[in-house]
Amino acid sequence: MTSQSFATARIAERIRMIEEALKKVLDRGPEMSVEPFAAGEAMHLWVIATPYDDSRTGYSLHTIARELEVLLP
Repeated sequence: MTSQSFATARIAERIRMIEEALKKVLDRGPEMSVEPFAAGEAMHLWVIATPYDDSRTGYSLHTIARELEVLLP
């Protein structure tokens, strides 16, 4: 079986491909990491809310991927 081309993939498949790529490029350590919201939940991008603070803000990786898919040709 061969990998599907991003250009020929359906929208749902393109979003999944983008999510996988985002997991790799956005996981940057304690300042910015990709982790599930909770055990067994969807993956989120977590970033420090304010400098020198332990609180983090989460962004759905799936939502980011959907927004990017719309922007790509």
